[in-house]
Amino acid sequence: MQDRILSTYVKDFVGTYSLGDLDEPTAFEHLASFCVVSKYNPENFEPGDVVVGGSGDLGLDGVGILVNDHLVRTKTDVDYFKEALHRLDVQFIFVQAKTSSKFEGSEIGTFISGVRQFFQTEPPPANEYILSLHDLKEYIFDSSIDMDRSPICRLFYVTTGSWQDDATLSARIGQGIRDLEATNLFSSVEFVPLDSDGVKQYYREINQKVTRGIKFERHTILPSISGVKEAYIGILPCLEYLNLICDDNGNLNRRLFYDNVRDFQGHNAVNQEIEETVNDIERNDRFALLNNGITIVARDKNNVGATFRLSDFQIVNGCQTSHVLYLNRERLTENVFLPIKLIVTGDPEVINQIIQGTNRQTEVKVEAFESLAPFQKELEEFYLAVGRNLQDPIYYERRSKQYEHLNIRRDRIITLATQVQCFVAMFLNEPQSTHRYYGELLKSYRNRLFSNSHFHMPYFLAGATLNKVEQMFAAGSLPRDLKKFKYQLLMVFRLMNQPYDVPQLNQRKINAYCQSLLDVLDDPSRCEAAFLDAAKVIRTCISRTSFSRDPLERTRAFTDSLVTATGEKIERTVTPATTTRLHGFVKRFSQIMRYGFIAGDDGNDYFFHVSEIADQREQALSARQRVEFTPIETKRGLQALNIEIV
Repeated sequence: MQDRILSTYVKDFVGTYSLGDLDEPTAFEHLASFCVVSKYNPENFEPGDVVVGGSGDLGLDGVGILVNDHLVRTKTDVDYFKEALHRLDVQFIFVQAKTSSKFEGSEIGTFISGVRQFFQTEPPPANEYILSLHDLKEYIFDSSIDMDRSPICRLFYVTTGSWQDDATLSARIGQGIRDLEATNLFSSVEFVPLDSDGVKQYYREINQKVTRGIKFERHTILPSISGVKEAYIGILPCLEYLNLICDDNGNLNRRLFYDNVRDFQGHNAVNQEIEETVNDIERNDRFALLNNGITIVARDKNNVGATFRLSDFQIVNGCQTSHVLYLNRERLTENVFLPIKLIVTGDPEVINQIIQGTNRQTEVKVEAFESLAPFQKELEEFYLAVGRNLQDPIYYERRSKQYEHLNIRRDRIITLATQVQCFVAMFLNEPQSTHRYYGELLKSYRNRLFSNSHFHMPYFLAGATLNKVEQMFAAGSLPRDLKKFKYQLLMVFRLMNQPYDVPQLNQRKINAYCQSLLDVLDDPSRCEAAFLDAAKVIRTCISRTSFSRDPLERTRAFTDSLVTATGEKIERTVTPATTTRLHGFVKRFSQIMRYGFIAGDDGNDYFFHVSEIADQREQALSARQRVEFTPIETKRGLQALNIEIV
């Protein structure tokens, strides 16, 4: 790579995400895909969540599907966001990255052709990850009745060179855009030729603290408040406010709203009223009186007179107003003002209280306030107390970017989303579920994790084990092709090295159980041997598994085969109730609780969970609906598996 600065960025990215075994072109594909998707998805995710490059990739290196500004990977993710907002706002993002310093017309043509194949109804000849995303795409379009507008399609062709706006290439790109528009699938199609300078800008935006300036002339300083450096209340021209929430290219910086516990609700009644007020010339000067305003929390502030320069700030309340103002930015005038509350503090508890106090007006998603729960604070403190005893200390980040100012390496941090995933995989034996959105996992496993009665040690062990696995992948101790099975490795490691059957999470005995596994992690030779044994089990099960349309790491059947291979009895299955399939009808089903009962034709009632419905598009079962299922007898009674609608 000729650009030395960009090469340095790639090396930094590789070190941050434990990708040291990748060659430079592949590492650049990961960097480009991650940077582009991060531009539109403010939440934490792994580069591997969007990288699809390899054999059968249709000329695509990265694919990100966003629903309501969240990266989705499964149909249950789509259902979760649809249920939360009763709407779907969809973006498809595609990336092709080349370390070449040139923009090649033939490569651009291949890229556009691959995107067109992706949107064909029939599955294309592609790898399992492309096919899985294609299936997800079909499911989304089947739900198009819930869309306010057709999806947006964004294509990013990335090189290490410099884009010169070549007329021939521009014509090729223009034709590709018109071809995609002709499908009538999209509200807009965008093609971005991203060069070296663009990639560097994207990467800096991800890693640097947000710093923006505003002219805040009409304000009042609030009296001294405990835990707060400074606080102001006043009004700000809406045009000036847009300078605060938009990047240098005039695009809305969605990362500023990460701590806002409510997603943009779309064109609901309240937001339509805001829009009407903004656009009504006769009354938009009253906007400051009619709107509740914006709450901004900044870690630092410098000002010269009325010019305030805010550093490391978040919009913790006012997501709806901000989005509506941005969408109507061309119609705003200097007469439209907005109430502003600005708090400068670095105290995390003060920030938490502000978030709670300013976001109680309407219902929010289950994950919204999870980071503020007492158990989460205690878990963070437990990590600080116990984590420092490890050779490489780890930290629990219950709130996004809370350690950013301490310059702690990213690979030493366990986020709230990661904590949910590794715990569900390691202690609930559900690694196949970890690719789902963590808020949906929180909701599904609400009664099985983060209970105030639980000891903290299992959560810490799950985080420490995941961190050790990531280190081994980075060092090459574990082969990279197994990285997609990293959560399966956690489960198999526990089952193969546990001193005895896992105690209840609220029993003191769980601490000794976890400590014995921590001792394995702390012994380099024992640790490496343990994970290599776990890797052998996974490889054996892969070789014995028949073809699956879905990636193996996402299937319950593969999880069950791993549990069986370790010599453990699958907890949920004691014995088949019968050797054949049964028919029956849905007796009752709660879409909110996600479970129900089937009255079998054999006269018995069978419990079922929504995850056992074979076709995930049919999750809204209705009473008296005829179904076919596999009955089993569990420790808790009769249960129905693999349910199909007759």
